[in-house]
Amino acid sequence: MEPKDNLKARLDLVEKGIRSKLHPQTIGSDRTYLPPTCFSMVPKEKDDFLKVLKGIKVLNGYASNITCCIKLKQRKIGSLKSHDAHVMMQQLLPIALRGSLPKKVVLPLIELCCYFRKLCSKVLQIEELERLEKQIAMTLCNLEKIVPPSFFTSMVHLVVHLATEAKIAGPVHYRWMYPIERYLQRVKS
Repeated sequence: MEPKDNLKARLDLVEKGIRSKLHPQTIGSDRTYLPPTCFSMVPKEKDDFLKVLKGIKVLNGYASNITCCIKLKQRKIGSLKSHDAHVMMQQLLPIALRGSLPKKVVLPLIELCCYFRKLCSKVLQIEELERLEKQIAMTLCNLEKIVPPSFFTSMVHLVVHLATEAKIAGPVHYRWMYPIERYLQRVKS
């Protein structure tokens, strides 16, 4: 179960009177059953998803060896550095998700990944950024139809403002810390 999809989040759905299919069900006197969500993966889907990620090979220097971070037996991804997480989200996640989840779940996630990929491109055009500002609102609305309301924190809301920030401050890669972190690592060694 996802960290944002727990009993408390499901009780919020009951309180708001929405998504009755996902309301918790009491079994006996001490057990509660949470019906599976459309974004939950069964073990076979998780295995397929992780196998796709495990089989991806990237150019040397593009990202660290992401395949080492994939734990097939535990069905987990761990020990990603921040740059690797960006590569995963912008490039690899859209590929791996396509066959794992229903289309109504995958499309907003791929749109979100594409949004970040376009924001992080080396060349930005004002018209494209204005289009991205409008598109991200629709993407987040589509995500609201899928995930529980507890997912939408102030941090998720900040995504709406990233295109405006890029219009003001320019391309993101000029503000990244990755080159400085690499240089400091070289100096320390």
